[in-house]
Amino acid sequence: MRGPTDQRPPAPDFGRVNPAHAATFLGVMSILHGEPVAPAFGRLLKKSLQPDDYVLLAHLFEEISVLALHHLIPEALLFDAFGFDLYWDELREDIMSLRQQTGNEKFCENFEIAADRAREYRSDRPPKRRWQHRSEGEGPEDPRPNRPPDFGPASHRAEPGSPAEPRRERASRRRE
Repeated sequence: MRGPTDQRPPAPDFGRVNPAHAATFLGVMSILHGEPVAPAFGRLLKKSLQPDDYVLLAHLFEEISVLALHHLIPEALLFDAFGFDLYWDELREDIMSLRQQTGNEKFCENFEIAADRAREYRSDRPPKRRWQHRSEGEGPEDPRPNRPPDFGPASHRAEPGSPAEPRRERASRRRE
């Protein structure tokens, strides 16, 4: 809890995800992975965009950003699944050029704001699987060394001495 002498600004609120957001999220995914967007989205991920891809994707990310910025879908859900900041970096020059050509300074402004917020979200959350790629002696030990990387509740973990415990020990020795 923050005290009255704490000078730090409050942490940004990226929303709370709940099951009610699943339908909207699945809708976003179906748009990105369906026609006519899927080929352009695939090229964006491979950084091999074609000229017609820029406006299509920029406008789509603008629309998705409006949902997030108006709290119709939590930013945390979108920013965890998609790299809005990275997408903005790929599309920025074309968006800025279109703003200048059309005189529409508002073109994709929500996408730009969402990208800034996504960058903030990403900087505050290191990759979830970073501990798997760590060299020996680098950083703190994983507090759950015998856990599979499922990030689920620990309640199903075997107790030391149970029949499952020796198998985990053998598996960990194989990784060394």
